[in-house]
Amino acid sequence: MNSANVGIVGLGSFGALHLDVLANMTGVNVVGLASRSSERARELASQYKVPHVFTDTAEMVGAVQLDAVFIATEDTRHLEPTLTALRAGVDVFLEKPISPDLEEARQMIDEAARLKRKFMVGHVCRFEPRSATIKQRIVNGDLGNVLTVYGRRNMCKAFLDQYSFSNRIFTTGVHDIDLILWYYEGIRPVEVYMKTMRAHGKGDDVFWAIITMENGSLGIVETNWCLPEATPWRGHILLDVVGTKGAALSEIPGNGLAFWTDTAVEIPDTSYWPSIHGATVGALRDEFNYFIRCLVEDRPVTIPYPEDAYQSIRIAHALIQSAQSGMPVQI
Repeated sequence: MNSANVGIVGLGSFGALHLDVLANMTGVNVVGLASRSSERARELASQYKVPHVFTDTAEMVGAVQLDAVFIATEDTRHLEPTLTALRAGVDVFLEKPISPDLEEARQMIDEAARLKRKFMVGHVCRFEPRSATIKQRIVNGDLGNVLTVYGRRNMCKAFLDQYSFSNRIFTTGVHDIDLILWYYEGIRPVEVYMKTMRAHGKGDDVFWAIITMENGSLGIVETNWCLPEATPWRGHILLDVVGTKGAALSEIPGNGLAFWTDTAVEIPDTSYWPSIHGATVGALRDEFNYFIRCLVEDRPVTIPYPEDAYQSIRIAHALIQSAQSGMPVQI
């Protein structure tokens, strides 16, 4: 295989971002778009010169020859398009979280394994340069034994209505849960504890969590949806890792690039999906490029393994259970 024919399912803001990345990648042909809104699909197909539009996954995989589908629907609607594509002999890239439902997550992983299809869950932080460099330094032994991993992922309150399909720990906190498990790879989590608040009356929007590893090391997850609308980049991400021989600190947005005008201070994203020379690049493109290479070169998907994605939501479920009971939960 020299190139890959792909389709995209789900054309909300992130699905449109998928399209912008894939349409500008060498060796990728976007040949179909599927959306519940045919008007939205036709509009984007016209803009990006995609030849076919559909209203659901089954229609798309039955009508065009596809090597893979990229699924960017709401997290509560991942099961049907994933199983449909896998059973049609099509490989799947699925946006995280794999599902807020553990049984659905297990069903997708098992079906991909049974059918011997490639299945990748999009934990983009593993491709973000700073986060990935920290992992490499841990593997190299530069930080010694890791003692604490602290992840902050706080969002602008303007996103509250947009991300209300499931518990918001699956939207933001699961990124840092995944990084904690990745950085402590080989060390098992044994206990979790979380406190939450509802600051704006639209479901839990403040989360503080502690994950205790079997060797006593800690992972801390802070995420909220309460930052003011004027927050630069509409969010704040902080990653702090402390080991016995050193420490690592990453912040997004950092101080690398800023624009000051009479009306605003803007600190744009230069890491996850910045737009450069008319194309979306950064960690999201690198993540997609990895998946496409796995297709073209017929290599297994290992970043992350599907089981890694499952473990992240398993920990998230235990944290939700802890918040509801007010007690620590054993893993």
